[in-house]
Amino acid sequence: MSDDRLNTGLNDPRAVDILTTEHWSLLSARALGYQEMFGRATIFVTILSATVIALTLMAQATHFSRDTLIVGLLLVSVALFIGLLTFIRSVAINYEDAVWVTGMNRLRHAYLQIVPELEPFFVTAHGLNEDRKALAHGAMQGAPNLARSLTTTSSVVAALNSILVGSLASDVATLCGAGLAIVATSGVTVSLVSAILHVGYAARFRRRHAPVPDAMPSS
Repeated sequence: MSDDRLNTGLNDPRAVDILTTEHWSLLSARALGYQEMFGRATIFVTILSATVIALTLMAQATHFSRDTLIVGLLLVSVALFIGLLTFIRSVAINYEDAVWVTGMNRLRHAYLQIVPELEPFFVTAHGLNEDRKALAHGAMQGAPNLARSLTTTSSVVAALNSILVGSLASDVATLCGAGLAIVATSGVTVSLVSAILHVGYAARFRRRHAPVPDAMPSS
């Protein structure tokens, strides 16, 4: 009976095997998330490239007539729709990836509870406090994490989406017979508004999806 009481929790000889299995499961989940994000981004960029090539060929054939603007309005709208879906899913994948990272940090915390002497050999975070500092989910968007966010795949997609929205605005203004100044101003203004909306959506997503709750002490 005394041996059974001692072999509980992290003292159980099966604990390391269970933790290792979970660790590999989280690694696989991260890999699948990256593959999905890159696959979606590749499809979006491919569609966008095909749209640009098609519009270029049509513009040369029709000498930039009104028909080119109408077809461009339709093609760019389709590309923008794909881009918006790609952005929304990319933001969600970023959050899911952060959750998997949090899980692996907790597993390292468990490893160190089993063998505390291994702590000097861990170069990655292994405590709940480190998770929150690194991930900052639910935190207000500030200059440091905003600059870091601009390097993500979702930010690149957001930039392309904003350019597409601005192109649509300029296209509509041209079809309505607006002058060059109005066409350019409308395109730039709508692009900037779109960029702000994309950043706002990502920030709201971060606030709505708080970090996973505490499951163990950080010490």
